[in-house]
Amino acid sequence: VIELGNILRLFITPIFLSFLIQITTLRKQALKMPLYGQNMVYAISLVAGLGIVFEGYDQGVMSGVNISPSYIVNLVPFQYLRTQTYNAEDLMKIGDGATGVITKPSKQGGLVAIYYLGTLLGALMGGWISDKIGRNKTIIFASFWGLFGSSMQVAAQNANWMLCARILAGIGTGGISAVIPVWSSELVAHDNRGAVIAFEMVVNYAGISSAYWLEYVLAFMNGGHTSFRWRFPLGFQMIPLIVLMILMLYMPESPRFDIGNGKRERGRKTLAILRARGDINHPDVVAEYEEIIAAVELEAEFPARTFFHMVTGYKSGELHLGRRTFLATWLQIMQAWTGVTTVVVYAPTLFKIAGFGEHKANLLTGCCNLVAMVSCVLAIFTIDRFGRRKVLMVGGVGQSLAMFLLGALSKVGADHNSASIGAAAGSFVFVYNFVFASTWLSVPWVYPTEIFPLAIRAKGNAFGIVGWSIGCGSVSLAAPNMFQSLGPSTFYIHAVFNLFAILIVYCFYPETSCRTLEEIDLLFASNTLWVWDTERRFQELKLEHADLVHGIDHGKIERDGAIEVVEDVGKENKA
Repeated sequence: VIELGNILRLFITPIFLSFLIQITTLRKQALKMPLYGQNMVYAISLVAGLGIVFEGYDQGVMSGVNISPSYIVNLVPFQYLRTQTYNAEDLMKIGDGATGVITKPSKQGGLVAIYYLGTLLGALMGGWISDKIGRNKTIIFASFWGLFGSSMQVAAQNANWMLCARILAGIGTGGISAVIPVWSSELVAHDNRGAVIAFEMVVNYAGISSAYWLEYVLAFMNGGHTSFRWRFPLGFQMIPLIVLMILMLYMPESPRFDIGNGKRERGRKTLAILRARGDINHPDVVAEYEEIIAAVELEAEFPARTFFHMVTGYKSGELHLGRRTFLATWLQIMQAWTGVTTVVVYAPTLFKIAGFGEHKANLLTGCCNLVAMVSCVLAIFTIDRFGRRKVLMVGGVGQSLAMFLLGALSKVGADHNSASIGAAAGSFVFVYNFVFASTWLSVPWVYPTEIFPLAIRAKGNAFGIVGWSIGCGSVSLAAPNMFQSLGPSTFYIHAVFNLFAILIVYCFYPETSCRTLEEIDLLFASNTLWVWDTERRFQELKLEHADLVHGIDHGKIERDGAIEVVEDVGKENKA
């Protein structure tokens, strides 16, 4: 460890600092990219997807690591070529490596959950830094943390080492996850925000699925009794991070960050590239630019921008930062407790509870995640069309039913030792994944990027990642003990929580779909928490602040061949 520290201090640190110095120079070349309009949106989505692939992969990889015999107890080959026998040495000390039985579920859960402490710290750090130095630089900075943490996980020799490595990797993931959705949502048009982040969730599940399948294949090497089975997957995740760092050097900075931080000309040029093939005088560009300027001036009247002000709402006036922070944080906590973290991290365990053997449980886990990845595509078409609220409430109903039936059938199948009932129970893991991936997966990641003022948008989204960290961490820590104590009844807890989540969304979460990021300040200006009062007050404020809502509503575009009919928001207000 000391030697590693010396290497970092003597070599990596000066290289890293020199690398950051070059970013500013390279950034100036980004606006010269020959991509315009929708092609640039595609490029932004793909680059953002690399960061989200890393997050999904790092979350899903532990499902296979947790059941690797050489991870549970380090099995060191002894005269392998002649006898194929093993000497056991303690590694993580969480169970019996010969049988794969976990005897210390709390410790197993702790090794998984500690990662989310890192994501919590990384999200707060990334959000704060991003509002200071920009989105692009912060993503690159967080990627360095992710690379370092991943390399330390690969080299882990005991539980304490793994705990520290998981925290470091979590810091990188938290920073990336807090900033990338903000960066992409600030670059694309308001009617594409949901679809872009929904696409990011597709690649999120692609990351989870690739981790499962890689570990499934490696489980056949030497009967699974090799550290390569879990060390290689932990190291493989560094590839998308390296590619992400390189590509971010050539991607445009958020125009909203530039305009809000004194670089208005560069911000306007970026808007022109995205909206009008580089024409800075195009009406759409001028309208959006003026909206951002108006929002910056409005938000300047409320200087309360620290984490303290955001948590407490102190001195935030009609911006109501405390309410927004609560909504962003709680939505991600609810997402985790709807059951997804249990399914992602402990899917093989779920199928074993349903009565499947180890090999079939692992195979079904991989197939289940392929279903979820395909289902994510539905959200691309529904999240903006039907709105955030409807998608969440419909998804909550489907997820609750799936969890109730999964619990009931698993219990009956276990009591009667029935393979057919166990198979029916396992099918509802697929049903849950289908419903979740097409509804609740995307919205909790979109919503925090939309509801915060420009000056603190990255810090605000960081609280969404804080909620995700708290939710996933608490479920990861509790799930092993719940399975051990409650068995299939564990699923009932998630089923009831889904019903609770529907009620919360209906009462407290206003609709943000197809509303500009600048209009959102008016949406939260109401002094009441109830959605129906919030919407009523919003309609009144739109007439008072026409400078914030005069842009084109792209959500009203209808295409018939080459004809496009565009309705202006101003006309919609008069109606």
